[in-house]
Amino acid sequence: MGKEIAVVPVIKKHKPEDMYDIAWEETRYVIQDAETGEVLDDAQGYGFKTKQKAYAAWAYKTRDPIKTAQKKEKEHAIRHWMKEHKSFCRDMEQFAFEIAKGSWGPNDKFDAKFVGKMLKESGYTDLPFTPGELLKVWRGR
Repeated sequence: MGKEIAVVPVIKKHKPEDMYDIAWEETRYVIQDAETGEVLDDAQGYGFKTKQKAYAAWAYKTRDPIKTAQKKEKEHAIRHWMKEHKSFCRDMEQFAFEIAKGSWGPNDKFDAKFVGKMLKESGYTDLPFTPGELLKVWRGR
């Protein structure tokens, strides 16, 4: 597992260089080692504008290439399954459209639970991916 990190606010100050320049202060964020306080990432000295951007940058920089490759492999397998089962994907499209336009009840949603029911009713029970993973790839096609 990775290091424990902390996203810490830092005040950046700008001093005027001439009479036309304006002094200002801005809160930026840096990533520190939670135990030692060592700065691990400070966005090349500028700091991150938000905590969320700091966490996102750290997640990107410390991602696991093996997991990334596995994720891409799974997406490829799902796309292949979708290519082999075009009629099921057309049904997904139809149900999603009908639910979105309001033909169904107001509480009906086209989500992973709904896709899971569709898969089960169609006899696809032992797939190497979850209904949520299928829905995510289907939406991003």
